[in-house]
Amino acid sequence: MKRWAVQFGISVMLLALAGTASAHAALLYSVTDLGDLPGGENASEAFAINNRGQVVGVSSVVDGRRAFLYSNGALTDLGVLEADHRYSMATDINDLGEVSGRSIIDEELWNTQSLRPFLYRNGQMVPLGSLGGGYGFANSINNVSEVVGLSSDANGVTHAFLWSSGAMSDLGSLEGGSYSCAYGINDNTQVVGTSVLNGFLWQNGQMSDLGDLVGGLGRTLAFAVNNLSQVVGYSGPLDSEHSFPFVWQDGVMEYLGSPSDPTPSGYARGINNRGEVVGVVSGYPFVWDSVNGMQDLNDLLDDSGAGWRLTHAYDINDRGQIVGFGRNPSGFSHGFLLTPIPEPATIIIWSLLGALATTVGCWRRRRAA
Repeated sequence: MKRWAVQFGISVMLLALAGTASAHAALLYSVTDLGDLPGGENASEAFAINNRGQVVGVSSVVDGRRAFLYSNGALTDLGVLEADHRYSMATDINDLGEVSGRSIIDEELWNTQSLRPFLYRNGQMVPLGSLGGGYGFANSINNVSEVVGLSSDANGVTHAFLWSSGAMSDLGSLEGGSYSCAYGINDNTQVVGTSVLNGFLWQNGQMSDLGDLVGGLGRTLAFAVNNLSQVVGYSGPLDSEHSFPFVWQDGVMEYLGSPSDPTPSGYARGINNRGEVVGVVSGYPFVWDSVNGMQDLNDLLDDSGAGWRLTHAYDINDRGQIVGFGRNPSGFSHGFLLTPIPEPATIIIWSLLGALATTVGCWRRRRAA
């Protein structure tokens, strides 16, 4: 048999095994309490996780709240951007360990000119500047160190921005709109967010409307986009407080549903490159995939979850780890890290996948030599 045929056969086997592993995803998660920074009020929230298992969020401290980085079992206070600031929040982290976020004098002064976007790298907070005004915040960062968020211009108009290689650019707004905000970015520099009441996808210099779930008469906000151009967020009618979680791809918006509530309200907040989605519906955090549908995370905890009541799920990495916050057994609102517990068959499959991938890689290197 020719080598290309053998290689093709191995590739097919890899895809088949990967599909089997995905279809038989872990049914249980272990819970890690992320705790809080010293001197606070026993309160923390986790907002994002990278593929290395590092987590960022916000924790109470003695004189305010601080952005934190959780890595190797320990929380690190990332500090504030300016000396008079008492509050900071970390909103996202890439696989390089770089963090996006916002810093402000005081939490009560939210939406004022003192709010600043930052990038945390190499142990320091770097100010990202503005579009000409004094107000802004950063929401997401990708693996090529591009950051997106919102900033005001010299006239006080706030627009979505893209920060790249030290420069901030205005992404504009949808036709007829004077406001936009970017919430998510993938590694292909596709950006998602909202412009007035419409969710958008920005790519190659163009902003397009994602539509809605109610026939063009609704409001939509897009929170995140993965590297397969799948977008998640919420959509709902203009005249109702109800909103519905969705996943959008190739021009089609799909309602993710609810397992129990006939009149659900919620949002999809994060999506990984396997198409797994997390969010909140009707007061409970969920995980969704195309095989198992929507599941309440509180029903998927092992013994380490005894006494926990999870309330929010914000992000999921490609390993299936999930972060958010909830009420821990001691009654405190803490950030959590959920780690999937593989079934024995899944462990074997992933071991075979690793061995086959190594074999194919060695074969290719020998041929190249």
